[in-house]
Parts: sequence; C-alpha cells; structure tokens
Amino acid sequence: MLFKYKSAKHFIMLFFAFCFISCATVFEDSSLTLLKEAYNHKKTKKAMVFMNDGNATTDNSLHVILENADFELTEAESGNVFIVDSDHNSAKLDSNAINLTWLSEKTLEISFDSKLRTFKKVDEIDGVKIVYKER
Repeated sequence: MLFKYKSAKHFIMLFFAFCFISCATVFEDSSLTLLKEAYNHKKTKKAMVFMNDGNATTDNSLHVILENADFELTEAESGNVFIVDSDHNSAKLDSNAINLTWLSEKTLEISFDSKLRTFKKVDEIDGVKIVYKER
C-alpha cells in the first residue's frame, strides 16, 4: 500500500478531483447574450448582434449574424457577417458598440465603433449587401 493511512489517500484523491473539476471550466463553451436584432421591412431577414463571453483563453467578442426571420440563436452560433473584440479594452463591448440599420430589403448598414478590432467583415451574404460605417 502506497499510503500508510487511509485518510491521507482519501485526501489526495479529493484534492486531485477538485483540481480537475475546477480546471475543466477553463475550456468550456462560451455563453451568448443577444444584444439587439433588426428585421428588414418585409420581415424576411433579421440581423442580430450578440456577445460571445470569453473564457480563460479568449476575450469577449461581438458578433453579427444575418439569417431568415424565423432563425433562433443557439449557444453554438458564431457571427456569419461581422466579428469584433475590444482590442485589449480600447473600445467598450456593449449594445452601443454596433448599430444595425436596414437601408432596403437587401441592404444592411452596420455602424460600429472604430476602436473595435475586426476579425470578420463580409460584404454580402445570401443576396444581402452589407455596408459598413465606422464612427
């Protein structure tokens, strides 16, 4: 027997179990928070801004997704149009950082804080033209 006392063996097992469980949350999926959504005039398409909460290895980020009007956001989503972060806290990540305006049925304007760091910026998706405006 490696340990002389049974209680020491139990203590060590509990210690390693606690360490494993507490470290397991480092790599878990981030949660999403819907900040705003905007429908085109005929309500056939909608654009949504959501925040993807970071974890130990990634920072919080803002995503814009453009889908059909009946689309429901799930925890597995990622922005298919626009993805940004705060660029090391240079900009504030909140509902005012990105604004959505439908200029027509097939044109969406995304205005955003120029201090945001851009990772994805798509000009057209599913027949909808995306126009960007820095402020």
